[in-house]
Amino acid sequence: MRYEYAAGPAGKSPAEWPAESRLRLDSTRQTLVLVAHPQCPCTRASLGELAILSAQFPDRFSTYVLFLHPDGKNLEWVQSGLWDEARRIPGVIAVDDVQGREAARFGATTSGQTFLFDAEGHLVFRGGITAARGHSGDNAGRSAITSYLTDGTADRNTTFVFGCLLFSKKTT
Repeated sequence: MRYEYAAGPAGKSPAEWPAESRLRLDSTRQTLVLVAHPQCPCTRASLGELAILSAQFPDRFSTYVLFLHPDGKNLEWVQSGLWDEARRIPGVIAVDDVQGREAARFGATTSGQTFLFDAEGHLVFRGGITAARGHSGDNAGRSAITSYLTDGTADRNTTFVFGCLLFSKKTT
């Protein structure tokens, strides 16, 4: 239980869309970025929550899922079952994030960390979209994004992230 409810580090996220990012900010709607460790079992729940958001709000936001690709790992390691699951979500663009460069630009340190930017590139939400590691269901992150997409405001703009570390001395 202690492990399931232990939040990962949040990292330092930029308040604006990172100018050096090779991802394209959608200037007509919100852009959501979810960062994933391709071997993290906790991330399956985050992708499930993303699928719920995408079904509730089709065409309301552009979506990237960044999959960490550390040195020494082949493309099959990156394009795991989680990659396939992400690509099945309508509108998701799965990205092979070589050496985690994009994740670092967004300040991500934990798998499942999610960022929502408005059309002008302002960060409006950062955090996790699950209530615990590997647990699907109602949670503060999904509620905050839902509120923002529905009303343009939310009662919180950050939540805890529950997932595996993206960067460590040894990436599993």
